[in-house]
Amino acid sequence: MQTDLENYSKEQIFNLAYNYEYKGILIYSNFKNISIFDEILVIKQNGVQLLKTTSEQKNYKLENQIHQVLNPDFIDEKLIVAINYELELIKFYESACKLIKDDEQDLFFRLWATSSNEYIPALKSALNSLKFDTQKEQINGVWLENSQIQNFLDQATKIANGDASKEDINALVNHPNFSFFGGVAAGGLVGMLINEITKEKK
Repeated sequence: MQTDLENYSKEQIFNLAYNYEYKGILIYSNFKNISIFDEILVIKQNGVQLLKTTSEQKNYKLENQIHQVLNPDFIDEKLIVAINYELELIKFYESACKLIKDDEQDLFFRLWATSSNEYIPALKSALNSLKFDTQKEQINGVWLENSQIQNFLDQATKIANGDASKEDINALVNHPNFSFFGGVAAGGLVGMLINEITKEKK
């Protein structure tokens, strides 16, 4: 859903913000009865309400887009999906805050800061702190070492943040579980970048 915002009106940018946040509601609503997701969901719902209230004050019409969201079975997969969604959201707000300079920018900045400073660190910490009974985790029939999960996430995050070198990109493409993790990340910013990397590699 990431796009060039320069030719968008404030109302259109506001609608994008609403839909990004609404997509988060759908994602976290699927991940029920897990405390970290439940806590983020409550805050996300408050953020969406703030967007609705501001839209009424500005006479903006909000329109829900159709969102397809992943709902994997395993906690580590859920965390990866959530992290990739938040990375995509952060990139959107970085662009939006450069174009909007009034009170809407303040609202966008607060939502951006919450995602960047609260959600991402909490989700990464949860992923890092996962403890398994053995050295490996079986995911969709594939046995993976815990370090493989974090290694892939670190490499993908570098690319999403624009900090990756050519060696980092090659390492990601040649990751032994590239296809599996690419599927998990699909739909998020990293997923789109992976698709582009795959095209270039071919």
